Parts: sequence; structure tokens; C-alpha cells
Amino acid sequence: MSKNLTSIFTALVVAFAPLPLAAQQSPSPQDFAREAAISNAFELQAAELAVEQGKDANAIAFAQDMLRDHGRASADLEEAAKTDGISIPTELDERRKKQLDALRTARDADFDQAYLSTQMTAHEEAVALFDVFAKSGNAGALKTFAQRTIGTLRMHNIRVHDLTDQR
Repeated sequence: MSKNLTSIFTALVVAFAPLPLAAQQSPSPQDFAREAAISNAFELQAAELAVEQGKDANAIAFAQDMLRDHGRASADLEEAAKTDGISIPTELDERRKKQLDALRTARDADFDQAYLSTQMTAHEEAVALFDVFAKSGNAGALKTFAQRTIGTLRMHNIRVHDLTDQR
């Protein structure tokens, strides 16, 4: 593994170190909406980078699907949060800003693997968050959104694991 790739992976591991609400008990609707919005925005921004900087056709195709699916999820989340009277953030948290910075500085030869690595962890966290909230969150539009979205997130998680295993 190149020195640059090692430093990128180290930065990504450090950036992913604190597991968010997904590792806890069922979050409040406000906490779920906040974490879901930040996670979704991160996946969209990372996918945009992958489409621009990626070299591997499979990683780029995955990123294009993330733009489509997470773009739709973003609109659905905004609608559900509005229905439940909850505001959602419009900016990434510091952890995800660092992850995007690490992706931006990845060498061309290392970019696709770094992108897929971030997506593997991001989707594992998202699946855990949505699964907990879909099962035990307060009734309302956000819970319905989580229940409708969890299947797509699981499919993304399986797909990104398959892409990573092929490398």
C-alpha cells in the first residue's frame, strides 16, 4: 500500500472513530433527522467527488446511483421532517468535513478505493441508525421515512461491500 493511501486510510479511520447515534438506543426524532440529514449530505457530496475524480467505472456507476437515490432521500427526509415539525441541518458536521477533505486529497490512483471505503462505513452507520429508528422510533413521518428507506440503504451497503471485495 502506498504511503499516500496509508495516510488517507488513517485519516478516514480517525474521522470515522466516534460512532454516532446509530450505535446507541433509539434516537429522538430530532437526533435521527439531524444525523440522517448529515449522513445523506455526506454521501451526496462524496458521490459528486467520485463522479468528478473517479477512474473505476464501477465506483463511478455506484456514485451516480448514490446521487440519484440519496437525492430522492434528501427530498423525502426534508418533507418528513417538515411534517413532524423538525428542522434539519444544511451543513456537514466536522467529522464528515474531514472525510471529504481526505477524499479530495487522495491521489488519483487511490481515490476509488478511498471513496468505496468511506461509503462502506457510511452505509453501515446509516443502516444501523435507520434500523433502530424504524423499529423503535416515535411514530410519525420520520419513522415512516426510515421504514421506507432502510431497504435501499441495505442494498447500497451490500453493493459497496461487493465492489470493495472485487478490488
